[in-house]
Amino acid sequence: MTDCPPAAPAFCFRSTGGSVNAVAAPLELRLSGQTAEGLAVLVPLLGCGEEAAASAFDGMAAAPPLAHAALATIAAEERVHDVLLKQVAASLPSIDRTSAALHASKRFHISLGRGGAGLHLGRIAAIDAALCLVIARLIRPGTPIAAERQLHRIFARIHRDEARHVRVSRTLAIAGLPVARLRNVGAAAREAMADIIALAGESFDALSVDPDAVRRDVARLLDGLFTA
Repeated sequence: MTDCPPAAPAFCFRSTGGSVNAVAAPLELRLSGQTAEGLAVLVPLLGCGEEAAASAFDGMAAAPPLAHAALATIAAEERVHDVLLKQVAASLPSIDRTSAALHASKRFHISLGRGGAGLHLGRIAAIDAALCLVIARLIRPGTPIAAERQLHRIFARIHRDEARHVRVSRTLAIAGLPVARLRNVGAAAREAMADIIALAGESFDALSVDPDAVRRDVARLLDGLFTA
């Protein structure tokens, strides 16, 4: 009998997707010590959001009258992202999983579900749009991640998928709630996410990303996000 591979430890939340947490083979990375440590801090913050999103979309896909197939597909993609980020984490130095930033991230993602599925979708659209912004900065030409082909491929895939998730989430949210209310909750979610970004400022520096600029841009909700 072949032994099952060991389960990768959760970043923040246990998976709802069965066996997707198996440990993947570590990547062979050529990062400097400071860069590797910076990425090791950021990956669990990103992974915390992917774990929370997979669970959230699983729950919403089972609750009518939302678009079951689209939400179930997003949940499955979030679980793939979770596996990819755990593979990256396994390739980096170990970090303190009790950090203030990771605890703040967990509390933040729990808070996104307040008020029902429509508001949850609105908040997810807002923070996924911010996540796209963050990843775009991390993989832009000249950064350490851009120079590592395997890392660039992983983060580019997550960016591509999350951009589609934004479109689905915002469309469903707009269909059920007033745009003004979605803008308010989306703006509040972005400001809270920016506060977490601020806790990881040194890590962004190590990855050639201006932490003040990324925090400022994450905090600002674009006017057109919830345009009907």
